[in-house]
Amino acid sequence: MNSAPRFCWQRQPSAHASCRGFVDRLQLDEGLSMAYCQYQPRRELREPGIAERDIRSLTIAIALEGSTVTHARDGSQYHFRAGHSTVALFSRSHGERFFPAGQQVRQLRLIIDEPLMEQYALTGLLSGRQRDNQVHSLFSGQHGSCIQQLAERIVALHSSASSGLEIQIAALTLLAEQARLLSPPPVNSRELNGLAQDRLIRARELLQQHYDRPLTVAWLCTQVGTNEFALKQGFRALFDTTPHRMLTEIRMAHAWELLESGLHASTVAWKVGYQHLSSFSAAFQRFYGRTPTSVSGKR
Repeated sequence: MNSAPRFCWQRQPSAHASCRGFVDRLQLDEGLSMAYCQYQPRRELREPGIAERDIRSLTIAIALEGSTVTHARDGSQYHFRAGHSTVALFSRSHGERFFPAGQQVRQLRLIIDEPLMEQYALTGLLSGRQRDNQVHSLFSGQHGSCIQQLAERIVALHSSASSGLEIQIAALTLLAEQARLLSPPPVNSRELNGLAQDRLIRARELLQQHYDRPLTVAWLCTQVGTNEFALKQGFRALFDTTPHRMLTEIRMAHAWELLESGLHASTVAWKVGYQHLSSFSAAFQRFYGRTPTSVSGKR
């Protein structure tokens, strides 16, 4: 029996003498490709980011380590740091990427062309977006642990002698998960009337305001006047998440900012609602794939 085909990553070393690193590219299928970037510049590095394609493509860019800033031609800036992702649709893009000195940067990109999106029934992501030369941002912000784990799985396969089937499955799983997150969740209007939505939005505001407290679902229900079943079902329908997951995402976002500012991990743990440093460290590492001490004081 023949083994599954093995794909060949095409490596392009960094063209800058002051930068160690490379970009590896892999063509998975017609219209589906990946790129894995690993840079460690000794000096501040700027390089042009130019994309010219005949057809539109959806690009999922996932920052695994380090941070970069992209300056677009229209003057806008996009900060791209570990734990964050961008999803964009475009055929042409012009800008410049800035890499800080002395910092390792690892990023993964998955690119899918429009014809293949139609084949995979993902045309809903294209609705309302014209065929032009503009960049249409679908998402930019912090991603969850599922996207992080899938991306790290692909990087692990990149570093090993993995079969083409394994890499394809991992890449398509990442695409399916990201498409699910971008698709609007089904909402039953009879279950989520105006009053129900107001209660859910109020619950979200309470999570954002009091994330430093030991919050419980029972407390949220009491504050907004609902029951646990209705609250959890409403969060899934309106926000496509759970109260616990949303609280974790809020806490982790604040924790990253506080650690970057130079605060000690134990102080940050207390400030974002964790009573024990070990619990905070474990949650932080599950969420970002790295320890709190690896972020501390890096701003």
